Amino acid sequence: MGHDHHHHHHQLEVITGDLKKIYIFAIILNALFVAFEAWMGFHSDSLSLVSDAGHKLVDVFSLGLTLLAFILAGSRPGKHFTFGFRKLTVLISLLNAIFVVVVAGSIIYESIEKMLDPSALSPDGEAISITAAVGIVVNALSVTLLSYKRRHDVNTRGAFIHMLTDCLLSIGVVIAGFIIKHTGFVLLDPIVSLCIAGFILANILGVLVESFKMSIDAVPEGIDAEMIRKSISAVPGVTAVNDLHIWPVSTTETALTVKLDIDDPVRMAEITSAVRSCIKSNGINDSTIEVQFSDNQQINS
Repeated sequence: MGHDHHHHHHQLEVITGDLKKIYIFAIILNALFVAFEAWMGFHSDSLSLVSDAGHKLVDVFSLGLTLLAFILAGSRPGKHFTFGFRKLTVLISLLNAIFVVVVAGSIIYESIEKMLDPSALSPDGEAISITAAVGIVVNALSVTLLSYKRRHDVNTRGAFIHMLTDCLLSIGVVIAGFIIKHTGFVLLDPIVSLCIAGFILANILGVLVESFKMSIDAVPEGIDAEMIRKSISAVPGVTAVNDLHIWPVSTTETALTVKLDIDDPVRMAEITSAVRSCIKSNGINDSTIEVQFSDNQQINS
């Protein structure tokens, strides 16, 4: 006769009050700068500024997504949503990546169009440099704020690296503006714009692929299903590993279910504890283990 016992482990990302304030401040600060840079870009006829504003808009979306991921990670399971709303973080990540690719594509199209008709180019080099310099200050402030928390959270570490890279891009735009002002080499504006678009695509394509895979419940990056299967098989007392399923619950959490055959019912607690430790060591904290004995009795752990 079978017995059913369910034991689930959940590790939720919890956002502290301080970290939430930092994210909200960084989002507002960068959103204001995006509006300012886009206005300056159109006003000074600078494609590189408009492109950089598009890139910064992506950053605002990314910061917002990370904040939302934190909030959704703490959502309570309900009658119809037994995992809460954590899966929404994956869908938002996918939509965000698609949006970024569209933005980058439009920047590339516009840049090539401008390069084919240089006579239409009349960017204000001084306006480009001044605006990009303001961007450096905004990014430096965001980097400083995020640096306080980056050691404790992988999402914040990612946002920190992103903002740090933006500082370097803004420095590049400042240099481009200086060169345009003093040499009149206006083609540099769409060239810099193309470089920014290429940088955006290089950074987002991996996220797009990973988000799509996670949205169809593929095994998340960094987790080796076959290695986990072998590790579980190597636990003393486990005779067979069947129906191993690994899928993302959210962008930060992974779940696992598995059926085990064991050789000694008396050692069930010891064996399942060792298996759970093995699973946890591979970065999965939400696991359901079904145990089967030779007489086909089943127990869920």
